[in-house]
Amino acid sequence: MQNTPRTRRLGLSLAIVGLLAASFSMPAYPGSPAPKKAPAKQPGKSKPKPMSRDQLRSCMDQQDRLMVMRENVLKEQTSLDQQRAEVKSMDADLERKRAALDPADAVAKQALQDEETRRNQIGDTYNARLPGLKQQGATLDKERQSWVERCADKDFDEIDEAAIKRERQRAAQAAGTKTPAK
Repeated sequence: MQNTPRTRRLGLSLAIVGLLAASFSMPAYPGSPAPKKAPAKQPGKSKPKPMSRDQLRSCMDQQDRLMVMRENVLKEQTSLDQQRAEVKSMDADLERKRAALDPADAVAKQALQDEETRRNQIGDTYNARLPGLKQQGATLDKERQSWVERCADKDFDEIDEAAIKRERQRAAQAAGTKTPAK
């Protein structure tokens, strides 16, 4: 090919067009990232249907029952803890009395045996009540898990909740009692 002014102009024109095309494909500023495309929307994800007023009422009633059950379990636990502390105190007292007991004193031996019998009765009562408490706790856990599966993290209309609370207040006023504060 000959190097004529016409071929030089053509070559120069092609080089300029190539540089212009390359400059348009790069970002305006070397440090800025290329513009990102908006992500496509995910079809099929719909909002779950909120609970009906009856379902919400049922969940609220079950929650109230759970609170009563929990209070009963806590009362029984406190009572058993006190009984256990009493047995431990009696054990320490009996050990101290055994150490100080005069083997020749028959009256003191009989008194010690009477105290041991009383301690054993309290211990037997404690041992008889303990499985009942464990059963109450297991029932409470099972009912709570049922409530969590049915009611927790479910959408509901706040207007329905307010209406149910008003219904409860009216019913409590009609019965002459107070409802638990929520």
